[in-house]
Amino acid sequence: MRAVLILLVTVVVLGVSFVGYRIWESRALERDARNAIDESQALIQRLQNQEQADYRGQYEDAWQVLQEARNQFSNQDYRGALDNARRSGNTLMSILEALGQSATAGQAQFQSVQGEVEYRRGDGGDWQEARRGISLESGDYVRTSESGSTELTFSDGTLYTVRQNTQFIVSSSRGAGGREEQAIEMEYGWVDLSTAQGTSNVKTPNATARVQQDSEAFVAVNRESSEGRFGALSGGIELTSKAGLKREVQALQQVTQTGDLLSEPAPLPGRPSLVTPADNVDLDLDRAPRLALSWDSVPDAARYALQVSRSHLFVDNLIDVKNRPGTRATLGLRGEGIFLWRVAAFDKNGVQGPWSQPWKFRVASFRASMGEKDDTPPQLDLDDVKSYGSIFIVAGRSEPGAQIEINTEQVKASADGTFTKTVQLSKEGWSFIEIKARDNWGNETTRRHRVFVENP
Repeated sequence: MRAVLILLVTVVVLGVSFVGYRIWESRALERDARNAIDESQALIQRLQNQEQADYRGQYEDAWQVLQEARNQFSNQDYRGALDNARRSGNTLMSILEALGQSATAGQAQFQSVQGEVEYRRGDGGDWQEARRGISLESGDYVRTSESGSTELTFSDGTLYTVRQNTQFIVSSSRGAGGREEQAIEMEYGWVDLSTAQGTSNVKTPNATARVQQDSEAFVAVNRESSEGRFGALSGGIELTSKAGLKREVQALQQVTQTGDLLSEPAPLPGRPSLVTPADNVDLDLDRAPRLALSWDSVPDAARYALQVSRSHLFVDNLIDVKNRPGTRATLGLRGEGIFLWRVAAFDKNGVQGPWSQPWKFRVASFRASMGEKDDTPPQLDLDDVKSYGSIFIVAGRSEPGAQIEINTEQVKASADGTFTKTVQLSKEGWSFIEIKARDNWGNETTRRHRVFVENP
């Protein structure tokens, strides 16, 4: 009888603690979301007083994302509101940074960098490490390694996502009426691009793709054979071979290039829609050590590709398979953190279609947060460190409840373990930012991130 009573009391205590934790977590998310919305609104007001014609599309996107965050906040979806408010704020900060460096902003700018990414000024000089905020001019080179990927924003609003093992030259071209248009000269690799109000030109060794405005597209070039693949996910492409052969590539179509020949446009598989789990779901590692993923089937799909990563650029993926026969997959959860996943369809000829929109899920150990002692150091993952000369924005995540220090200064983390901190360094040149995470039992994890300080 005594054992039953003890068990009942334990269950009640755990239940009350769980409810209390969820209430605390909700209030903390509400506060963080409100602060992030206010910060983005302040950036909106700053930009309203500046000339921003070249960034109108990005500004409007950020404004719409902020409105979505407001709606989510009103509906008590505080986690969604926080994510969108931060996304809006990051875009607005990029615009402010670009406007502040208008004289030296160049033709393009690195927006995010993952893994080994390098650039070179013209045909001479040494290859240098790419960092967020560095500007590129016409004639500059960009290359990524086997483990590198980057996002580039061009002055006309075009966004390039450069995949692994890619090299190209930033350039420009003349369109109708002599107007200058954004362009790159691609030597090998793969780029995805999304245009805004203007067109974008991708020149390969044997063809030129003119991507129409408001379009999503990709261009791939084989390094050994120079064969090309050109696809439109939305909008369209005007494709011209070196010999003058032309093709119109419409949405969900692709053309392959061999020598001077261009194939007829062929259909691409559709974009899958993710189903479960819901986007931004929270998972208790102790209660659910496995996770079932599912997505809607794509007509005529023969198989599917599945990627799971900690990076929004999907580099160094935890799972990267291309042979899923069905529309479900089960994952074994091995640790805490924030993860993204996406799916693409292959047709019977092995042609891959566009990736789904990535969804996110968070994994945490509720038992650890309840106070059960362990000797395991807390998880500590860093996102891309954003550089603004001598100012750096450090963001990352640890386990819920962990204490975070950056350069010995205490940093307040959100309920889910995520944190953001602005750090200013005075000594010019290479330096380090030290980040520590310490759990309730004194276990500690330390990360050191090397940065380059550029004083104005």
